[in-house]
Amino acid sequence: MQRLFCCALPALLLSGCTNDGAAFLIDGQRHAISIVRDNLFWEKQVNLSLVVTRLPDCQRRHAIQKAGPKAHIELWQPGPGTYLLKIGQNLYVAETRTCEGFARLDDLPPGGLGEQLGVFGEVKGVFSFVPAQKEEG
Repeated sequence: MQRLFCCALPALLLSGCTNDGAAFLIDGQRHAISIVRDNLFWEKQVNLSLVVTRLPDCQRRHAIQKAGPKAHIELWQPGPGTYLLKIGQNLYVAETRTCEGFARLDDLPPGGLGEQLGVFGEVKGVFSFVPAQKEEG
């Protein structure tokens, strides 16, 4: 009985952990912006990371911030190859040319946020990317 408990304990502890992600495909699976979430069961917030991918040239993971598990991450594109993430009042900029350009912004960029591409967040309990609705005109 003790042996069964010792083997089952790690599985029980890890069952409350979060480790998932969602992607916005820019140009197929080889060119994408992804958000990865992870935490341990005793943490009330998740660690958010941005993964910028343009294979075979580059791929980089950038730590963003901690947020609540229900947080929404807005994705915007102010120009070609440049992407903005908005999490609450926090803004981050990343690029896909080298995948290395990444920074937290103190203010809105001079040209604004650009085109909204969609939102990362939970949909029916599954972390997903939901594309923005295009206006018909």
